[in-house]
Amino acid sequence: MSGIGAENPELMKLGLQLPGFLERARTLFAMPSLSLLTLAGMTPEDVDIGHREFRELPADAVAIGEGEVVWPRILDDFRHQRLQPRYEADPGAAQNLAESPLARYDLLDPTKYNRFPVQTSRGCAFKCEFCASSILLTPRYTHKPVERVLAEIRAIKQHWAQPFIELADDNTFADSRYGRRLVEALADEDVKRFAEPDISIGEDEELLRLLAPSGCRQILIGLESLTGAALDGLELRSNWKYRRRDHYGAAIEKIQSHGITLNGCFVLRLDGDNEEVFDLIPRFMEETALYDVQVTVQTAFPGTPLYRRLLYAGRLLEPRNRRKCTLFDVNFRPLQMTPARLEAKFLELVRELYSEEAIQHRHRPFFRQFGESFREARLQPGEA
Repeated sequence: MSGIGAENPELMKLGLQLPGFLERARTLFAMPSLSLLTLAGMTPEDVDIGHREFRELPADAVAIGEGEVVWPRILDDFRHQRLQPRYEADPGAAQNLAESPLARYDLLDPTKYNRFPVQTSRGCAFKCEFCASSILLTPRYTHKPVERVLAEIRAIKQHWAQPFIELADDNTFADSRYGRRLVEALADEDVKRFAEPDISIGEDEELLRLLAPSGCRQILIGLESLTGAALDGLELRSNWKYRRRDHYGAAIEKIQSHGITLNGCFVLRLDGDNEEVFDLIPRFMEETALYDVQVTVQTAFPGTPLYRRLLYAGRLLEPRNRRKCTLFDVNFRPLQMTPARLEAKFLELVRELYSEEAIQHRHRPFFRQFGESFREARLQPGEA
């Protein structure tokens, strides 16, 4: 699961009991906010700053868009005691990642953290109907110079000897040539990491060969659904995910054969799916030896094409209730199913997938099939 935060009290109670649910939540909560540290890195020395992860609401000001673009304006208004309640990046304005400030990792308590987000790219080459991050932040895909990424990782290593790096990208290897250069450079840094690419990585033999020896331990890929009817039209530019649907199994086998564990993500209930999807996911995991899984409920985030479509169709239950935008609460009327039925089936599937017994059951096929590759990929040069 992506974290623990749901209006549904039954789901919250269940999430606090299931090991698999808690594991990812602890991982996310163990990381500092990259946004705050990045803004701190571009704040002039004459402004007194400190680092605090959470604070009481209401906020003094809300910023929409890329933070680096609006932060100078916010600081100027702060200095002149005219802070506004809302700031939004100008249309067309975009941050040049080559000029991104170094995040202020030095502000962190060194005893509290050992897992750190680093951004190598921003945006995504695709445009999925439900995806809020790329659509709301930036309409383009751009990546950070490899040398800049290395500088950030080395800044972390100045304070933590063996940090774990989470590449905080929408699609880490969307540009395969850049991805190979990045992975080759990271191989010399001796840091373990996690990344989120798309399924096309399964066709890049050269990149896969480099990943595990360079420190990559797991990748997370949005598979979304196992049915063509649900995937058809989901990616709005070229229907890319629909065209990749028949390659899921082969791609998973290829990726995991290189010693990389794969976390496959599914969205329930996309309009083309029916109740069969709740049985398809566990069966697919058995057939492919998929190491891990993440399931979420289709969520219409404001500003996305999905939100507009469901709003105009009268299918949003509480259009202005942002508290329901959790990835786990049901805030829309599914086709061929009531919201209550979707909630019940989702809870049922969560219980099936995230118990201790279920986790061990799905990890065993992985180690039977790919265990030797998994162990070999983690050997350092000179080890046996």
